[in-house]
Amino acid sequence: MELSENVSQKHIALDNNVSTQTVMRAAEGLFVYNKTNFHYLPQNIAFDDFKSGKFATSGMSMILIDSVNHRILDVMKDRGAGQLRAYFNQYSPAARAAVKTITVDLFTPYRAMIKELFPNANIVADRFHVVTQAYRELNKVRISVMKQFGSDSKEYRQLKRFWKLLMKHGTALDYTTRKSRVNFKHAYLTDKEVIDRLLALSDELRDAYAFYQGILYAIETRDEAELKSVLNPTKNDTQYRSLPKAMKKARRTIRKHFDEIINSFIYGFSNGPIEGSNNKIKAIKRTAYGFRSFKNFRLRILISFKNSFYSMNYKQKAADLNNVKSAA
Repeated sequence: MELSENVSQKHIALDNNVSTQTVMRAAEGLFVYNKTNFHYLPQNIAFDDFKSGKFATSGMSMILIDSVNHRILDVMKDRGAGQLRAYFNQYSPAARAAVKTITVDLFTPYRAMIKELFPNANIVADRFHVVTQAYRELNKVRISVMKQFGSDSKEYRQLKRFWKLLMKHGTALDYTTRKSRVNFKHAYLTDKEVIDRLLALSDELRDAYAFYQGILYAIETRDEAELKSVLNPTKNDTQYRSLPKAMKKARRTIRKHFDEIINSFIYGFSNGPIEGSNNKIKAIKRTAYGFRSFKNFRLRILISFKNSFYSMNYKQKAADLNNVKSAA
């Protein structure tokens, strides 16, 4: 089924020596397999947004998956709270009551809708988005410190060139191999020695970096006590007490979602599988040069993923039809 491949309808028409209208009619004929079952939801689901452009008022649509087997269940037109509420209200109360966990990013409007429509579901904060909060704010601190030194300074150039090292997990740094480092007069330094020199340039950067690394470690090891100590240091723990304004914002956000983050430690779910799906959706959009209707866009996405609800339904229908023919 060429419609499941990442090629344009025009290309399919040329390849099969038919008109694009014929390809469109063939695609429309597949809608019969594309009816969502509003009487069932898996116990563990996840949803995340992706850029869909003109189809959504917010410019963002949503993809819904089964957190356990990563099967795509549906594509929702808009991520707005009202639109999501209207969509999930189509599911029966029993289907929604069966959901035990919902994995989402840190977008606030989702929370009220989830609590209202999914009475038995625990919210699981996606770990990637938690780390991203601290990542972005550390980068802001780095840029701010760069500007304090001025663009003609060696410190500016050092912070600009080695920004990726600052963002690396501390355990991924090379502590033994020395390399000639540009902007450090070609001194032979390990990754760790470069980091030490960069942090020596600014107390703000040093404190922000310590907080970021603390978050990374706590999330990676799923250590509730460690995360709590990073977010709520005692009077005797000076490591995380002094933070620049930008990093305090990240700390407030992570504190707000603390229980949801702990749920991610307990259940182990994340939106990683959805992030991979989003990349494929971008490729589908580029290949088709955009879509005129969300209905066709949604169908093409569901066809393209072999483990989607649609694809599984189509395969089952095809198998049933073959069995009928064989029995005749």
